[in-house]
Amino acid sequence: MNKKKTNQFFNFKALISILISIIGIWLGFRKFDPNEFLSALQQTNLFYFFLAMAVIILTIILRAWRWKYLVHPLKNMPMNQLFAATSICYFGNNVFPMRLGEILRSYSLGKMGNISAVAIFGTVVNERVLDSLVFFIIILFGAIFLQDMPSWVQTGGITGGIILILFSIFLLIFNKSKNKFKIIWYDKTKKYNDHKLFKIFSNLLKGILSLKNTPHLLLIIFQSIIIWLVSISVFWIIGLALNEIFSLQSILLIFLVTSAVIAVPAAPGYIGTYHAGAISILLYLGLSTPKAQAMAVIMHGVGFISLTLLGLFYFLKYHIHINETSNIDFDQK
Repeated sequence: MNKKKTNQFFNFKALISILISIIGIWLGFRKFDPNEFLSALQQTNLFYFFLAMAVIILTIILRAWRWKYLVHPLKNMPMNQLFAATSICYFGNNVFPMRLGEILRSYSLGKMGNISAVAIFGTVVNERVLDSLVFFIIILFGAIFLQDMPSWVQTGGITGGIILILFSIFLLIFNKSKNKFKIIWYDKTKKYNDHKLFKIFSNLLKGILSLKNTPHLLLIIFQSIIIWLVSISVFWIIGLALNEIFSLQSILLIFLVTSAVIAVPAAPGYIGTYHAGAISILLYLGLSTPKAQAMAVIMHGVGFISLTLLGLFYFLKYHIHINETSNIDFDQK
């Protein structure tokens, strides 16, 4: 990635992201009663609030544990450094524009272990591939086994399932085929190399093909499932913090919506977009507007406060500097 991409925070894309966040805040809080909001917020059970924070940090430990096996072919890194780099990632996404967390994560671990940051970035891409696959499997699970889910979840789950099946068939053919088929594929698709959607598909293909050579693949899949299950449990705990006992369907709905909205371009920390999505689904589940707004703020705050402070600690401890990432061409991976 060139210097312009890394250092020019306030470019057109960043301004658009901030505008989207402002719209998100307006959508979520356009009906706002400060007295009722504060009253709902004051009902928060602090024990469950801090328990949710602890579980969030547990997910970072689990992610560092999984990352250890993805990075292992490059170098056997100690858990404390993997945990530190993962924490720095979330700090970067919460504080800096353009979601520089993944770049900071790769750079910081490379600095700690004297490894190529570009090579490490490849493991981060693989991790995102795993997370995406598990996310779609969860949608498919909800669509098939939870009959009370809304029709849009069922439609999305079935559509996602069909896409996964078709992609798996393509992957099997591509992996088992002779070189001739692969040559034809690359020759026919090279004109689409600069297209954003094709790049996503290409990275997904490369990530999965590289994962099959990972010596600890079954363990990594198990870790991915555990990470998502623990992440989902956070919403149940936050519900308890405001005296709401969510059903499994409700928890999955909250998880799916909040996971989807963070993919929307936004200001650092997903401010605005996260709140709009969370408030909307909580209102759909029957919460009052003040309580939905208070819970959305708590849901966002639990992760934002804990991960930002934790990441800041390691960011300062390892003397990470943003400008040092400008000379690393992450696009070459």
